[in-house]
Amino acid sequence: MDDVIFIREGDDLIPLGVAPYEAEAALQELLEHHPQLLAGAQMNRTNPRRFLLVRREAPIADHDGGAGRWSIDHLFLDQDAIPTLVEVKRSTDTRIRREVVGQMLDYAANASRFWTPEQLDLLFQKTCQDAGVDSSEALTYVIGSDADEVDFWARGARNLRNGSMRLVFVADDVPDELRAVIEFLHLRMGNTEVYGVEVHRYASDDGKECYVPRLVGELVLAEERSTPSFDEMFIDAGTDIRAVRERLETWAGCAGLRTVAAPKSAQVHDSLGAVARIYPTYGTLELALDPIWNSNHQNDAQEIIDELQMICGKKLTKLSPNLPCREVLASWSNVVALLQRIVALRGALNQ
Repeated sequence: MDDVIFIREGDDLIPLGVAPYEAEAALQELLEHHPQLLAGAQMNRTNPRRFLLVRREAPIADHDGGAGRWSIDHLFLDQDAIPTLVEVKRSTDTRIRREVVGQMLDYAANASRFWTPEQLDLLFQKTCQDAGVDSSEALTYVIGSDADEVDFWARGARNLRNGSMRLVFVADDVPDELRAVIEFLHLRMGNTEVYGVEVHRYASDDGKECYVPRLVGELVLAEERSTPSFDEMFIDAGTDIRAVRERLETWAGCAGLRTVAAPKSAQVHDSLGAVARIYPTYGTLELALDPIWNSNHQNDAQEIIDELQMICGKKLTKLSPNLPCREVLASWSNVVALLQRIVALRGALNQ
């Protein structure tokens, strides 16, 4: 990389040379106020990522689920409620080569276990309160005015539990040792994306500054360019998965529900948000029971789980059970009856 860039000022070109960050906190503060430095457009060129800061120094509980033992430098959610955990290190910090990787995996593992929708929302509210900004306006800026705030935080927590998250290592310069680990993890961790982002700082003698973010890793960039589109994922999926999607969308239309194409799933929405999601990558149908469990209909929720477990023949998670599409297709009439019951129970919560 060149060690100087030029910015035009009238007829003159002003040279800006590489300028190291005075402290790690300086880069952390930049990301707090300017999350576009995370190179979201490079992560997904067809649908650039927009990041909402949930909390800087977000506390993460330990194995007992008690008070935060650790804190991640930044916690963001993108417009699709994908949690993005960010750790910042300067290249001069020796921990950037090995220790930071284990640290990040600790954070991800415990965040997926202990962060709830309510905790994510509380962290965000505290961030907005500290900054003196309106939380609804800040959220709308990222997710749009039509999005459901309650569903957004619920999806964020579900994504954490399902491992649908993004781990980002940010530095002024990412060393080769860390780059190799990032590429290895990104290509092999399935639903979890792993990135390295270099944010180079340039400055002139009279105080002008320029920041250039860059996603690192040729394998990472090559894989992003070859990521299949939403429709391509279903075309490449098995016949059972496509059949369940077609039947689900037909049922949703008859029931007056909306169908939504999300980045990694086809979804059916009611007034509370997503009721069901089909994941072509995993070949599963996920049902959203958490609003029912959090109401006074817990007995109904348990009965639904019991029937779902009989259909697929295995133990399921209570809040967001995932059923293989093959079993769903084989017991479609029973699944539809349960879907109708779930929608009715969720509808009663709004009354």
